[in-house]
Order: sequence, then C-alpha cells, then structure tokens
Amino acid sequence: MIDRIYIPTVRRTDNQITYEGFPEELKHKVTLVVEPGERSFYKYDCDYLEIPQEFVGSWTQLAQTRKFIHEHAGSIKYCVADDDITIRRRNSKYWTDKSNMQTSSRNATQDEILTAFDTFDKWLDESDIGIVGLSNSESQPDCSEYVDTKGVFSIIFIDGQMLTDILPEMDITSIRIAEDVLFIYECLSRGINTRRSTQWMFDNGSLRKDMKSSRVVWSDMFEKQPKDPFQTDEHYNALEYIRNKYPAGMKIYEEDGKRKNTKYWKKIYKFSKLSTLEELFDD
Repeated sequence: MIDRIYIPTVRRTDNQITYEGFPEELKHKVTLVVEPGERSFYKYDCDYLEIPQEFVGSWTQLAQTRKFIHEHAGSIKYCVADDDITIRRRNSKYWTDKSNMQTSSRNATQDEILTAFDTFDKWLDESDIGIVGLSNSESQPDCSEYVDTKGVFSIIFIDGQMLTDILPEMDITSIRIAEDVLFIYECLSRGINTRRSTQWMFDNGSLRKDMKSSRVVWSDMFEKQPKDPFQTDEHYNALEYIRNKYPAGMKIYEEDGKRKNTKYWKKIYKFSKLSTLEELFDD
C-alpha cells in the first residue's frame, strides 16, 4: 500500500486543492510539508512536517525540501504531490477498442482515485519499477495502458526501498529549476525505472489559469514569474547543467526562434543497465 502522501506547500494555508480532492481514506495518509513560520496557519486534519528554517528563502528551497521528504520517508512506499493537483481519468478507448465514458476524459471519482493508488502500489512491486507517475492532462495519450522509462512530474509515487540507500550520493539539490528532471535522471542512471500511466492523469489547474501555483511560488520566491518560465535563461542554464552530467540524455537546440530540448530518458536507463552488466562481468 502507499503508506504516506507528502504535499510540500507554501502560501496555501486555506487552499489545498490536492488534499481536498482526496477521499477520506487518503486524507488520513497526508503530511503537509510546510515552512515553520506558516505552520500555525494550517488547520487541516492531517500530519505536518516542518522543513528546517535554513531552507526558507534559500535559492534551492524546493529541491532541498524534496530531498528532506525522501529522507523522512525512508524505505516506505510514498507519494510526493504538488498542492494544486486534480486527478483525472482518460477514456480507455485510447489504448483498447472499448470506450468507458462519454467524454475523452474527466475528473476521477473518489473511488477511482483509490483504484489509481492501488494500481500504482502494485506497479511499485515490480522489480525494476521504483517511480510511478501520471500523464499530464494536456499531453497526447499513449496507445498503451502505461509507458515505462519516461519523465514523471508533479505527483509521483516512490518505492523508498529502492531509493533510500542511494539517496546520499544523488545530486538533486544543485539547481532550483528543473530539479524534478534532474531527480529522474539521477534515479534512471542508478537503475531505478519509471512508469507513466496513460489512464490516470493530473491537471495543474492553477497553472493553466495563470494563477500562482505552488510550483511558481516555490521556484521563484522573490521575483516576478515570467509569462513562459520554460523560455528563461535560468531554465536553460538548469537544463545545460543536466546535459553536462548526462550528455547522451538531452539535446538542446533552437527552432523557429525558440529554444527547445529533447530528453532521452531511455538512454540514461539503458546505460545504467549496461554498467551493471559490465560490473558483473568484471567480477
């Protein structure tokens, strides 16, 4: 079972979208991860985890907070979710020949959210799958129930037994933007595979409506957020950092006057498997 759900949150003392969308069975598993100075303002009936005061206002606060969560979770199965997530379900017609709803997708019911969590729990029991995530609701659906070795973001499920021993050696707090991309590369490079669901999706509604979501607040605590945060110099400096570490895993280029990038997740995971085989034969 998924033992705990961590929701890092800032400046949302009375607007917890992810938490409020959960059925009661899951609300009891939630730990809101908050700044010490804001703790007294939260009145939700759940557990709380205060980040160290030295994290507050630091350049890489979100990255440090996520590492703090991984350390706190240890070897359990757990979920880390942004605080403004709505879980949705996609019509099964995209990967089967049978439709199961009148629309292409819709918000998941409370029972369906429980089904999704049970599904992800079972996937984490597979020997090589250590991270599971949902599709972005704005992305094109895959033609299968799930796809392995893909980037997963915003709400992810982790097998702590696969992560906890290697966490101290992982580079996951060096950048403040695209830190979630770096985390996945670091996991894949160590043989922890990912799985992305096609059926279950997440929606960052506040981002689509140009509101201040937790990701915007955490990633830019003191400056005005640009209209397109994925076209900033800082974003591409972060991607350059990742590319320098994993040159086979990313291509950065310009097209039609815009900077773009392509991520090769499978190459990183493939190289991790080749390294394991080489070590086996060396022994």
